[in-house]
Amino acid sequence: MRKKVLALLLCAAMTASVLTGCGGKADNAGSTAGGESGTTQEASGTEQAEPAGESAVQETAQVEPSTTLSDKEVNIGYGTVIDSLTPFRANVANDSPYFVQLYETLGVLDGNREMQPYAAKSWETSDDGFTYTIEIWDTISDSAGNKITAADIVWFIEESKARALKPIFAKVDSVTQTGDYTLELKLTDNKFGTIDTILMDVFVVSKAAFEASSDEFGSSVVSTSPYVCTEFTASASISFERRDDYWQDIENLPECVRPLQKKVNYKLITEASQLGIALETGEIDMAINIATETGSQFVDNDNFVVDLSDGRSGWQVFFSGADTSPAANDVKLRQAICYGIDAQGLIAGLCSGYATQMWDVCSPFTVGFNENWKNESYYDYDLEKAKALLAESDYNGETLTILSSSSATASRLAQLLQNYLVAMDIKCEVNSVDMALYTSIRLDGTQYDMVINTVGEYSLADNWSIRFDPAAYATGDATSRHDYDLAELIYKTWTLDGFTEENINEVHEYLKESAIAYGLVNPQLFTVWSKASGLSKAVTGARRNYIVPSACQFE
Repeated sequence: MRKKVLALLLCAAMTASVLTGCGGKADNAGSTAGGESGTTQEASGTEQAEPAGESAVQETAQVEPSTTLSDKEVNIGYGTVIDSLTPFRANVANDSPYFVQLYETLGVLDGNREMQPYAAKSWETSDDGFTYTIEIWDTISDSAGNKITAADIVWFIEESKARALKPIFAKVDSVTQTGDYTLELKLTDNKFGTIDTILMDVFVVSKAAFEASSDEFGSSVVSTSPYVCTEFTASASISFERRDDYWQDIENLPECVRPLQKKVNYKLITEASQLGIALETGEIDMAINIATETGSQFVDNDNFVVDLSDGRSGWQVFFSGADTSPAANDVKLRQAICYGIDAQGLIAGLCSGYATQMWDVCSPFTVGFNENWKNESYYDYDLEKAKALLAESDYNGETLTILSSSSATASRLAQLLQNYLVAMDIKCEVNSVDMALYTSIRLDGTQYDMVINTVGEYSLADNWSIRFDPAAYATGDATSRHDYDLAELIYKTWTLDGFTEENINEVHEYLKESAIAYGLVNPQLFTVWSKASGLSKAVTGARRNYIVPSACQFE
């Protein structure tokens, strides 16, 4: 019997509803689609604080999803830039909110982190996730009038696989057109979340239009999106205007991709303080994912609304698995270090109070996170216990090295960890290096004893596979460890049928007890908008659950 993958994912989401309540949606998640808009503010730790003045997000749960098109023009500030519009790209900036207007995808995540059909009409599997039949709408056309068929989708997937810019396409074994609007996709494995990522990474474009472009859509795009890109200045700005000839009835679209606004302009401003100035001066109506030190300045400003949501990744420390490190095979040393780190101190010292602790190596935003973990003890700060475990360990006064990137936040976090280790009588040095060097050595456990990272993936299965699978890299897992007991537990969670609460909890408990990695702190995300903008309902969705300006409702 054939099984619709949407039903499978809903089933998984039901499993995860015991775990997460709609696939990892945080308790204080940002304004969401489907009517659950509005957030509460958190000042620090895990306790919810009272809203600060008039800047708190106003509850708008009673506002129903809209299909009314407006003539409004909105100006958005965002800090991640791109230098080309081409659809063939690496994962860098892949979650940026302007991609919602730039390209359509086969599927899209709604505000509840559930996969919804978009350009794809349906998809289904008959062999537990190895092979999928995908049907696209038979009415899709781009802004130049090119009609999209299954041949265009097959071409895009094959070209993505050949260019090897996104690792997810390496999981495609073959893709074959089976009809004008149907195709068969065979995968190399059926790991949970694989098909979701592919559905979100296939941009729907015409092969003929792309091949006719002189620069592979680098500066000008022809796409099936409800919007046309009207202006693009590399690393500076992108502007969109709604099409009058869009192929789909917007009632059929997930709320997070409905083109309600006439024009959407993005100012790409990498410097946080300049982004804040643009907001204050009215150059932009909204700043998405603004840095904490800048976003927090608007909390008590009566002219603005501050939206806080749980971070998508969190900061983690991973212990080296290489035999050259004293921490590799000494569980008591690793546990001592975890007990000696004060999560509340990190929340205050690193994030000015705008963060939550973590209860696992992965963020609560990750699909599969079990809300019950928040009721467990997760290496609560205990300096005396840390010192007792250190005395029982094999530590003999060696100097431990913490590797981090040289970014301001990562360097500051490394220094704070160093202070905690010194307080435990552990010798420690920090090695903060530029991003190019950090990227080249972060997977080599001989280069450090601890490495600071921020890892966020769609699901726990994805997260665990890229960090703890001993077959993932030439030297073992992402820290040169070869833990095959952990691998067996992880492999059980990879399949659609194996992504269960029981199997997930086994991995969680193993990671917690072995302390080969530790979730440090989860900074909250700031999105701030002017009250003068008239925003009445903030709609989230797409890849990273950011607010989608084009789909929001304005008075």
